[in-house]
Amino acid sequence: MPPVRTLAIIPLALVVALGAAGCKPRGQKAAAAEQDGGRNSVALQAENDELRSQLAQAREELDKNQGGTVGDNAAAIGVDGLGEGWSSAGGGKVALGEDFAFEKGSASLNKEGKKAIEKLALRLNDGDLANHVVVVEGHTDDAPVSRPRTIELYTDNWGLSAARSASVVRALQAAGVKSERLRGAFRGQYAPAVTGGKKDDRGANRRVEIYLAK
Repeated sequence: MPPVRTLAIIPLALVVALGAAGCKPRGQKAAAAEQDGGRNSVALQAENDELRSQLAQAREELDKNQGGTVGDNAAAIGVDGLGEGWSSAGGGKVALGEDFAFEKGSASLNKEGKKAIEKLALRLNDGDLANHVVVVEGHTDDAPVSRPRTIELYTDNWGLSAARSASVVRALQAAGVKSERLRGAFRGQYAPAVTGGKKDDRGANRRVEIYLAK
């Protein structure tokens, strides 16, 4: 009988020992995973802080390069006498309607658009206005770019607004505005002149704004 009891006890001891041995690695794995998670969290926070710092530096550099904060108008251009296609955008800005100056889905100025830019260039080179930086800012409505050719050339509203801004900058340069005065900017659909979603509202939002900065 004693040998029988001994045989029964030994397997039980082995089970307990193996169970304890099995629990230890699992506990270690959980602790290691928690430690790794903590390290990842710290790394992500450091990365976010670095991105915020880079963004702040980029904004500072943009202000410096433009000779002043975007929107810090040094003088009013005025819409009177500029002719068809132009409207006041408030704050001394003028806006060139994109439906007037461009073909639908295109960033190339049409004949009327080029004439409108030539008139504006004469004003920008006259008197005190000739001493200021000229900011050209492209805008679109909120309708996604849908024409295959437009998508191929510009991808989306960001690309279309940027390309139209660049076209106006080049036209102003060709019309005699010094290149060192010119600054191109683009806002896509994200700075609408009017909201509401109506067809007329969308037309008003398709524009290139021009204003002066210090």
